[in-house]
Amino acid sequence: MSTKRKITILVVLLAISFGPYYIYQNIIYKDARDINKEKSILTISAKNLESQYAGNSSQADSKYLNKTIEIVGTATEVTDSSMVIDGKVFCKMNEIVKTNYTNKQINIKGRCIGYDDLFGVVKLDQCSIQQH
Repeated sequence: MSTKRKITILVVLLAISFGPYYIYQNIIYKDARDINKEKSILTISAKNLESQYAGNSSQADSKYLNKTIEIVGTATEVTDSSMVIDGKVFCKMNEIVKTNYTNKQINIKGRCIGYDDLFGVVKLDQCSIQQH
């Protein structure tokens, strides 16, 4: 068997072995979005965002769903992993909240995941504190 033929066979075997892995890693399974590094499309008050969702949730979804936004308001409830702003927006935090922000003005960036009709709040995930 010639050297050229051996190299060709080796290249084909490598493509067969690593091709599916490459396709899976780079095409099928893409890395999750890093909301903290994304630029927000707008800054809006928690009360204004919630009122838009309460008024017409499908219209609000078309504007905000799965988008990176910043919420401004007063932290009304704070746990180590979540925060509620003005009683209207629930924020699932990226990191443990170490400082007590209750009753303080805050700016939170996160991804809007929709309106919770049961609790009457807009939900955001992957949230981070922008300023305090």
